Amino acid sequence: MDSLMRSISRTYRCSNRYKTEKLKASGLKAIQQTYIFQICRFPGISQEQLSQRIAVNKSNVTRQLATLEQNGFINRQASPEDKRIQQVFPTEKAQALFPQVQELMRSWNRMLLEDFSEEEQELLLSMMQRVQQKALLLAEKEEEKQ
Repeated sequence: MDSLMRSISRTYRCSNRYKTEKLKASGLKAIQQTYIFQICRFPGISQEQLSQRIAVNKSNVTRQLATLEQNGFINRQASPEDKRIQQVFPTEKAQALFPQVQELMRSWNRMLLEDFSEEEQELLLSMMQRVQQKALLLAEKEEEKQ
């Protein structure tokens, strides 16, 4: 089953190369488009929630958000209810880029799956969601041990 993870990893790296090239003019890298997508969909999302939604550890989220903030894509504010919680909001720059990010994700998926029937696409998605859920569960268990 080692080849499963190798296939997933290679697909992810190819995806990042493609997206980084397409986003070059905007100044975003592929990993950052994931953040822009989530922040534009959920303005005011906390850093903790963002970390959970994209399954990335908090320190990596903090670093990426600092870069996005420095480049004018997001603003962070303390939550009015709890000053310890940082909420993340998209700037106009991010909002303007959001449709391009959405289309980039859709077009990449279309290109990857164009040789699959509708039924094969649904089956693949279903199985990958099961793999993802299992991976998230295992990662949570590891975090609890620490």
